Amino acid sequence: MAPAATQSLSEALVAGHLGHLTDPQTAMLKKMWTKLLNLFEQPGDPNSKPAPKKKAEEAPKKSGGFFSRGKKEPTAVEELFIGTTTDPKWLSLPLEQAIPLIPGAQLERTFWGMIQTDNPDAVVLRYLRARKWDFDAAYNMLINTLRWRLVHRVDDIVALGETGVKNELEKLKEGMGESFIWNLKSGKAYLGGPDRDGRGICFINVRFHHKEDQTPEVVKLLTMYVMENSRLVVNQPMETACIVFNMEDFTLSNMDFDFVKFLVSCFEAYYPETLGQCLIHKAPWVFSTVWNLITPLLDPVVASKIAFTKNLDELTKRIDISALPSFISKDESKKTKDERTKVGEPDAGTLERPSTAAVQDYNDIIKEYVYETKEWSKTERAADEKGDSGRLALAKRFRQSRIKADNDLRGDSTWKLKGMFSVNEKGRLIIDFGSDGWEPLDITDSV
Repeated sequence: MAPAATQSLSEALVAGHLGHLTDPQTAMLKKMWTKLLNLFEQPGDPNSKPAPKKKAEEAPKKSGGFFSRGKKEPTAVEELFIGTTTDPKWLSLPLEQAIPLIPGAQLERTFWGMIQTDNPDAVVLRYLRARKWDFDAAYNMLINTLRWRLVHRVDDIVALGETGVKNELEKLKEGMGESFIWNLKSGKAYLGGPDRDGRGICFINVRFHHKEDQTPEVVKLLTMYVMENSRLVVNQPMETACIVFNMEDFTLSNMDFDFVKFLVSCFEAYYPETLGQCLIHKAPWVFSTVWNLITPLLDPVVASKIAFTKNLDELTKRIDISALPSFISKDESKKTKDERTKVGEPDAGTLERPSTAAVQDYNDIIKEYVYETKEWSKTERAADEKGDSGRLALAKRFRQSRIKADNDLRGDSTWKLKGMFSVNEKGRLIIDFGSDGWEPLDITDSV
């Protein structure tokens, strides 16, 4: 059966979330929408263009892994995929100078890419809560996320899927695509769940990571790919995910400080309010030195969600043992669905926007959502207004339409082939973690 609501789930239903907004918070949400929709109409700079392509160079090797600072190199490694389709000034200039250069249509497209299958109001509210209802700070945080997504080609990563990303990387540099796939299948990361609050979980095996085995760009791409696909599992009212770092057999050779900085920046700046809990399991004494280097990087909100578990008893207070991978539970007879299921290579996605009926319906519902949002912003109506003509009903139709188009817009993943989260022939999004007592759950209508 699906997990029952817990205290933490109830705590998610608090002020600042849909269903619990004050009048001033609703007014600020409307103001945010108005400013965003105006931004999406700007022409941008017609002279903006990507920098000339440079020849791929061999990446310098560095010592270290998941949590090390490594050795400083005299020159940075040129990124071959990230940043190659956008004007370098979009990221190098201060935000207030860069944003006017970006065509509004591109900002709007990546905005809806960021929304994915979620309730659009819920996503916007995350930025307002993350900046404690400081409107200007929240707006700047959100539009900074949009330029980051464009530069890092997040929407392209989603559209290509793992095989498509591999193929594109191989065109750029021989072996880079294979490195991406090797990392994805190396046992470094498994998806599963739920934790005791109903969240999806990413289990990371730190001992399998060595910084010199791949370029920093491959690590970034892998991180973004996992995070974007994991968002499919999230549904209202639980908007957050769980990460477990399995530190068993960790040594200094596994340290990668650059990865930590990138992951922390993702959760703090580009995926705010999406981390529910981060568990560091069986950290050895040597990790204490590393932890002293990490803590200054952490925002207090993120730091408050981190907990250490010394043994299985402590970990199972937060995650039922049936949801734990065998490398943590030590029970080889009970592997998680991600561990035990073997599948072939997923089909590659495409960068060409499909013109299927499902995608056209999705494009139409975006137009309707934008129109209705403009009209709603002029009224005194609430964001959680119920009824067939209410805003929640509009969000539900948006989510249903986006889910039906997901197979066209998202390149296939191994997790989809394994049946962990997939859209069936009826256009329903089904989550199946495969753990004991879990039954496949239809989350299509969860807004």
